[in-house]
Amino acid sequence: MTLPVKPLATDTLALEGTDVDFRSLSRAEVVKLADMEEDTDAAEVFILSRSTGCTEAEAVTWRETTDAATVGTLLNAIAVLSGLRRGEA
Repeated sequence: MTLPVKPLATDTLALEGTDVDFRSLSRAEVVKLADMEEDTDAAEVFILSRSTGCTEAEAVTWRETTDAATVGTLLNAIAVLSGLRRGEA
């Protein structure tokens, strides 16, 4: 049996006047994310770097220099697109 190949979903979100392209997390990434449930910082950096293509260092810097609402908006959109949360991305 051949398993079907479906590309990961992608979307764009306007944040502070900049369009941010992102993709859904893969199943393998979601499983790895479950190991980080005790470390919110590491989990958010992992999500941001995998979904947006930025480095982990860039994700850390962005989280440290951006207000919580803006970071939360992007993280929520990624979670919805990845099927981890219901709602609108």
